[in-house]
Amino acid sequence: MTDMHIQIIIGSIREGRKGRAIGEWVHRVAAARQDMTVELIDLKDWNFPVFNLAKPPAMGEYADPLQRRWAKTIGKADGYLFLCPEYNHSFPSALKNALDYLYAE
Repeated sequence: MTDMHIQIIIGSIREGRKGRAIGEWVHRVAAARQDMTVELIDLKDWNFPVFNLAKPPAMGEYADPLQRRWAKTIGKADGYLFLCPEYNHSFPSALKNALDYLYAE
């Protein structure tokens, strides 16, 4: 049996956010485990434009290079831990936008 691969996704890109520091701490703690691998993903590093692609991801045709790279990255994980603040009683638009780039993953 192979180890699980968990991705820790920082879901805020705002200035002054605390998510990066928390994500790095969670990554250090989780990386000490012997039964899984962990990867820290910061949405600020991805620089997603507002979703404006011609075909919806549900059609399964990822034509945009950024979209294909994002799908390949996200598709490697067995599970996800999302770190995000609450904005207006919901999650940040940057996280929603990133998730909207994908479908099957």
